[in-house]
Amino acid sequence: MPTQSSFSLVSLSKTINHPTITILAVVFAVWLGLMQLPVLQYLRPIGEFYISLLQICVLPFLLATIPLAIRSALTSRTGGKVVRQLLMWLLLTIILVMLIAVLVPTLLFHFIPIDQAISHRIGALLGGSGSHVDMEIPLNPQLADDARAKGETGLFAVIPTNIFSALSSNDTLRVIVFLFLFGTGMVVSERRSGQSIYGALRHIQAVCVLIFDWFNLFLPIGIVALVAPQISSLGPDAYAVLTPFAMAFLAASILLVFIPIALTAIALRVGLAKAFGELLKPLALAAATRNTLVCAPSALETMKDELRASAEPCELFIPIGFAVLRFGNMVHFVIATIFIANLVGHKFSEIDLVFVAAFAFMASFATIGVSGLAGLVPLAAVMRPFGLSYELALPLMIIADPIVSMIRAMLNVALNCQIPALAAGRSMAPAIPAE
Repeated sequence: MPTQSSFSLVSLSKTINHPTITILAVVFAVWLGLMQLPVLQYLRPIGEFYISLLQICVLPFLLATIPLAIRSALTSRTGGKVVRQLLMWLLLTIILVMLIAVLVPTLLFHFIPIDQAISHRIGALLGGSGSHVDMEIPLNPQLADDARAKGETGLFAVIPTNIFSALSSNDTLRVIVFLFLFGTGMVVSERRSGQSIYGALRHIQAVCVLIFDWFNLFLPIGIVALVAPQISSLGPDAYAVLTPFAMAFLAASILLVFIPIALTAIALRVGLAKAFGELLKPLALAAATRNTLVCAPSALETMKDELRASAEPCELFIPIGFAVLRFGNMVHFVIATIFIANLVGHKFSEIDLVFVAAFAFMASFATIGVSGLAGLVPLAAVMRPFGLSYELALPLMIIADPIVSMIRAMLNVALNCQIPALAAGRSMAPAIPAE
């Protein structure tokens, strides 16, 4: 039986994470960042500490949730139908994302072309960027050295030969491969022996959610500590120079956040304001942490408990989607490529744009398990087939990354929540009262 104190904790967490408080925290953080006070840099350790707290239970949560989802899909009578629905909506979502990512910057740069003055200002900014932006690219040399030492390429790069090493190094892709195998093996073992660890995994999942509720008590503080220093790190010159790219990226991103929320509201038969208010918590957490994976427990809880989405598609798709599908990176890579092409006067044909979208989709998988500026490296695979200079794009994307990375994470959350909502709709089960 749940205790009164646990109910009080849940109620307090929901009160602190009310959409109004979350919006006020975001607005306050942006206002502080725009003031560019030197003291804001002292908030960085607080923000990094909060991210570390959130990461404590991410992998245990995945270890419990993904095998449970696989078990549910393999044992449920409706599992096959749900998987087919998820795959169909996933394909349609990818097509929607790529269409918007291609059409918005193409149309924008057609009607508002990049003039010579902006090109000169970009050259001047890059020429003097050493005083504004740290141009030392932290590509994690130790990680690269380890990869070279192991000599693992191709399929060997995703085989979890040592799951404990993969867990300790946060190698998400290998962990997911192991969990797929483990979940399938769990079902086969249950059928053979009649014994199950289903209850134990459910308990681990519940414990992780409870711990996330504890940490969510400090979410407004975490938002301010994480967002304000990022906003303040960009000077007005950088904002002015990157205005064409920012306009295209923001326009596409606004569409790709609004459309999933609207479709989620329609699929779950709730008001648009209700859907936005409930999804604001994982969206704000994504913007603050710039880490999609740590938002998975919050998003799963929001979809099932607050928006009453069917549990089976949410539990099957959200943990996997958050870990693997990087919609924000797809959008970023497409728009950055089109921006650089317009900057240097390169013209894309319709077929070229299809290939840009395809290359961006494939390159996004290279960002799995990669954080920080190292996630910009796969952009080279999108640009170089068209003869575009990755060396020109990289400094510009580094300048914009503090803000772009926040929006990328929000896109990942919104679009990955849309898919299970559309796949099975609203649950008909009665709501569990939170007394």
